[in-house]
Amino acid sequence: MPPLPARRSPCSPSICLPRGQRRLCRGSAAVQSPLAGGVGGEVPPQKTKAERRKTQKMAIIVSDYIDSFLQSLRLKGYSDLTIASYAGDLSQMVLYFERLGMPNLLAEDLTRQRMRQWLADDLIGMKPASRARKVSSVRSFIHYLCRQELIERVPFENLQSPKVPKSLRPTYSVDQMSVLLAIPAGADALKIRDLTAFELMYSSGLRVSELVRVDIDDFDFIEGWIRVIGKGNKPREIPVTSTAIDLIGRYLVEVRPGLVDKSGGQDGEALLLNAKGGRITARSIRRLLHDDEIEKGLSGDVSPHGLRHAFATHLLEAGADMRAIQDMLGHSKLSTTARYTHNHYERMVKVYDNAHPRAHISAPAKPQEPSDPSGNDGARD
Repeated sequence: MPPLPARRSPCSPSICLPRGQRRLCRGSAAVQSPLAGGVGGEVPPQKTKAERRKTQKMAIIVSDYIDSFLQSLRLKGYSDLTIASYAGDLSQMVLYFERLGMPNLLAEDLTRQRMRQWLADDLIGMKPASRARKVSSVRSFIHYLCRQELIERVPFENLQSPKVPKSLRPTYSVDQMSVLLAIPAGADALKIRDLTAFELMYSSGLRVSELVRVDIDDFDFIEGWIRVIGKGNKPREIPVTSTAIDLIGRYLVEVRPGLVDKSGGQDGEALLLNAKGGRITARSIRRLLHDDEIEKGLSGDVSPHGLRHAFATHLLEAGADMRAIQDMLGHSKLSTTARYTHNHYERMVKVYDNAHPRAHISAPAKPQEPSDPSGNDGARD
């Protein structure tokens, strides 16, 4: 007698085995099968998809995913300096826990208690702003793992970052900027280049990272505009003052050709060149600005970003619209630009308190009303 044909299961397109050897259908419970193994032929309960994912997520080694996280920042257009800061912060944390005997630090190991321990032990003595930045770097990395569905939650939720005291960012007044940007008699070629860089930063509110990436073709000298690539590779066009355009023109005619000859035209498109003819770096700009400030009798505390601050503050003091300032600075959020407003009013209050002759005079005590000798104490009839 020929064998009976195998029957098809209504819950699966696969062919069912003879009775006693039936396969598991999706959603069904474990079924007895002598071929499945296990104790007494019973199939162990299979984990659900969520359980399998949870098991997989709990074994994420932090150091294995740092490179992919940094690559995601590059794709978002983060600067090399910012990416290096993230890399340094994460490496510092990993090395700290390695010294504690945790060479394969897991994402789930970053509990609130361990993060507090790291803050107390390894980051002690740092400025609150530096400590807050390092915590922010780790938090961004963990959020990246969550977005990649490698972990389900932030293991150190509700961890408060170190509070950063509010302080006025050092910047210069209009008069001080005039001193800084003044061209001394007998200025040499490199001094003209330096002042061109400072004038352009103050004229258009450029970040130093944007300044060093400027090419000659980015200018519209007739209309008085410059095109820059900001954070996130977002382009924007900003007005340039006539003073800055005149100085840039002088630099292009008198200074830059000699610098190009030293490099053989290697960085022929770059606006600002170093003494060897290569594209100037942000570090060099910071050093040159500090030296020029000291040379001219200024504090030396103002960074290139302080010139950007001066640009925004002086526009605000002159009555410029905050939305326009936001566009020129390249801020994606108005709240970021509003910090300049806060600093502006804090600075005004500070000037007022220091200068007004009656700012620190205590108000006279309110005189007490004499008591009514009749004993009525002001009671009306």
